[in-house]
Amino acid sequence: GKPAGALRQDEDVLDTWFSSALWCHSTLGWPEDTPELRTFLPSSVLITGFDIIFFWVVRMIMMTTYFTGKVPFRDVYINSIVRDEDGQKMSKSKGNILDPLDLIDGADLDGLLAKQTSGLMLEKQRETIEKRTRRQFPRGIPAFGADAVRFTFASLATFGRTLNFDLNRCDGYRNFCNKLWNATRFVLMNVEGKDVGLDQSQPRVESFVDRWLLGRLQQAKRDISDNLGAYRFDLAAKALYEFVWDEYCDWYVELAKVQLSRAESASDTASARATRYTLVRELEATLRLAHPFMPFITEELWQHVAPLAGKAGETISVQPFPQARPERHDPGAEQEMALLKELVGAVRELRSEAGVGPGQKAALLVAGAVDFARSVEHYVTSLARLSDVTYVEALPTTHAPVRIAEHFQLMLDIKVDVAGERERVAKEIAQLEGKIASAEAKLANESFVARAPAHVVKQERDRLAGFHATLEKLRPQLGRLSD
Repeated sequence: GKPAGALRQDEDVLDTWFSSALWCHSTLGWPEDTPELRTFLPSSVLITGFDIIFFWVVRMIMMTTYFTGKVPFRDVYINSIVRDEDGQKMSKSKGNILDPLDLIDGADLDGLLAKQTSGLMLEKQRETIEKRTRRQFPRGIPAFGADAVRFTFASLATFGRTLNFDLNRCDGYRNFCNKLWNATRFVLMNVEGKDVGLDQSQPRVESFVDRWLLGRLQQAKRDISDNLGAYRFDLAAKALYEFVWDEYCDWYVELAKVQLSRAESASDTASARATRYTLVRELEATLRLAHPFMPFITEELWQHVAPLAGKAGETISVQPFPQARPERHDPGAEQEMALLKELVGAVRELRSEAGVGPGQKAALLVAGAVDFARSVEHYVTSLARLSDVTYVEALPTTHAPVRIAEHFQLMLDIKVDVAGERERVAKEIAQLEGKIASAEAKLANESFVARAPAHVVKQERDRLAGFHATLEKLRPQLGRLSD
């Protein structure tokens, strides 16, 4: 080798990050006093990765403050590192990188294999990467669409340093996009060409269900706005998901069907008008809430919904973001809705416990403070698939299961094959006990807990908790059948 000598710094080389440190002000025309410099310095937030906080972020702050006297931004949002579902850092050499375009548009297995194995640093890894890719994506990657992928990453954007990406999340949020699309189709089918209550001179008689949804929308607006302002995109996405799926679609749309059918059969135009008004106005606001997360679907749907809701404009992207109005929250409606949910849930549990099939209607017996039950009978009958409801002073003594909801006692009016039902429940308990033993043995295995991916261990613990919860319901049922 060469003899040792004194090292000399190259006189032509500057710190690699020096020009990057000047970015905030040099790109805006500094040192001249330009309109751009006056307008855009300081800005509000910088988005970056944690691996260049000192190399870039700190130097930008110091340089900009030194040369201009201004702190360039007050907030720094640090992205997580996206890892694969096993917690491994994505890298070309491991062949575990996923192209976002493949998630959006889909990719067949051959194309995916070619992409994962091209340009490998170590050719000997080709076979290992091919095997892993074939195992993980035997049919390639389905097309999830841009909005589902965007919503997935918003929902995963916690403040954690790493983010384990699971393809199944994309599939779940594609279903969410479809849910919003189908809900909009339902609304359009029921409001187009009909009176949606925009004429304020015409009466609208709102039910407690209508008022409940309006209040829940205000809460969703507040939660989404607050969390976006705090850069908690995951919590904002969660609030949107829960409002759209759980409250608007699963509850309000189903109850609106009952309200419209009942109002139209009774020629109750004021109630029908209020239901249509609530359907379309709250949907329009929901689309604006969802637009930052799902820009393409919401734009398409808003073009159809907005005119019906009395909104004008060329595009949803320039519409004002919905602001919460707390005065629209109705505690009374909230309380009534909670009780209705409890009633419907209790009857559904009775149906499941008694083995009544989804397509089979059943009669219900109700005892207790029945005034509220009578007032919501039309809702419960529809959502719980009941043939009729009978109100009694006290429930008969039978082997049929009983549920208590608030001040009500509920029982399905059915004949129970005691011996057959006892045998069925005992068999189900035995199967559950076997599953519990298997899950407990797996979780007691230190090797499994230490080596399995965290999400797999959590999934097994959740399964075990579910088995125990079901078992706790079945044992009292078997006891009643044995009396």
